Amino acid sequence: MWQRRVFALALMSSASVLSAATLPPIESMPTLDSASLAPASLLNGVGYTIDSSVPVVGYMGQFTLHASQGTFNADGVEMLGIRIGELASITQLGQLSQTGAFADALAASAVKTGAAVGQAVMNPVGTIEGIPAGVGRFFESAVTTISRATESGSGSGTGTAALDALGLNKAKRQIAKQVGADPYTSNPVLAKQLDDLARASLAGGVSLDVALAVSTAGVATAISATATVSNLVWERSPADIRTINENKLAAMGVNADTVRAFVTNSWFTPTLSVPFVEHLEQLPSARGRSAVVALAGNVASESEARFLVNAIAMARRASTERDPVVSLELVKRIMAARTRGGRVIVPAPVDYVVWTAPVKAFAERRSEGSKRDILVTGMASERSREGLRATGWQLTEHSPR
Repeated sequence: MWQRRVFALALMSSASVLSAATLPPIESMPTLDSASLAPASLLNGVGYTIDSSVPVVGYMGQFTLHASQGTFNADGVEMLGIRIGELASITQLGQLSQTGAFADALAASAVKTGAAVGQAVMNPVGTIEGIPAGVGRFFESAVTTISRATESGSGSGTGTAALDALGLNKAKRQIAKQVGADPYTSNPVLAKQLDDLARASLAGGVSLDVALAVSTAGVATAISATATVSNLVWERSPADIRTINENKLAAMGVNADTVRAFVTNSWFTPTLSVPFVEHLEQLPSARGRSAVVALAGNVASESEARFLVNAIAMARRASTERDPVVSLELVKRIMAARTRGGRVIVPAPVDYVVWTAPVKAFAERRSEGSKRDILVTGMASERSREGLRATGWQLTEHSPR
C-alpha cells in the first residue's frame, strides 16, 4: 500500500514539474498598433486622429487622441470611446457659451472660457512611466500600499456641501445632461466648460431651463459613450446619491466603516458609484460582497474604479437563474465569481493580457471548480493563451463589459 502511495506522490510531483517546465516564459508589456486593440469604428471617426503606436501599461492600451478641442490620453479602449464622445459635447458647449444668455452671463461674471476650448494635454504618452495607480495594481502583491483619495482630497469631482448650497452642482448637472456629458468627467477641457458655464449662469442670473431650451433648440444632443451616465447622476445631488448608496450597501450587510471608506473615495464619483452598487445589488445570493466594497474603497485612480465597475457588471452578467453566482472571492485584488454549479469566473476588463509574473502566479494558483473561465474584454498575447490553457483555464476574449 505504501509503495502505491509513494508512486502516486511521485507522479503528482512529476506532473507539477512538467507543468511548470512547459509554461511559456514571462514577457514584458508590449507596444502595439492601435488597430489591434481598438475597433475600427473608434479609429476611423471624423474630426480626430489617434496615434497608431499604443504602449500597453498595466494591461491597458495608452491611446493618444488628437482633435481641434485638444490632445488627450486615454487609459484603455473604454476611456478612448468616452474621450471621443466628449469631443461633441465640448464643441456643443463652446457654441452654447456664445449664445445670448450665456454669453452675457459669462461676460458679467468675468469667466473666460477661451482656454477651455484650446489645447489640453492629459497624461501625454511621453510621461507614461509616471502614470500613478492603474489597473495593473490589481495584479500586484496584496501587501502593496494603495493610497486613496477621500472626500477631502484633490481631484474629487463629487462636489461639496458648499457647491451644492450655492446651486453650482445642480447647474453643472443640468448643463451636462443637455449635451449628454458626465458632470463629473476627468476631462479637463470639458470639466472647465461645465464649471465656467455653471458659475456664469448663477452669477448672471440665467434661467437654465429657458437658456438651455433656446440655445440648443434643434441641435441633437451629443449622447455617446457617456450615455451610460445614469439619469440619477444628472438629477440628484452627490449628497443624495451618497445616501442612496449608503442605504443600499447597509441593506447588503456591509459594515459602516467599509461603507464610509467607499462613499468617501472621490475616485468613485456618482457616475461610477451608482452602477457599481446597482450591480452588486443584483447579486443578492453572492457572499463576499463586503470584501469587494472594501476593495473599491481603496482604489487610487479612475482606471481602478472603472475596472471594478466593469468587473462586477461582468460577474452579474455571468450569473444566471439556473446557475447563479453564490460568492465573490478575492485572490489578492483579483475578483473571482463562483456559481452554484461550481464554475469559477474571473472577469478581466482589460485591453491586453500579458504573460507577466503576476498573471503566471495567478494562473498557477489551485482553485476548486468544475470549470474555470477568464473573461477578457480585450485580447490576450499568444503566451498568455498558452499559459492559461496549460494551467487549466478557459479564456474567452472580447467579452462584453
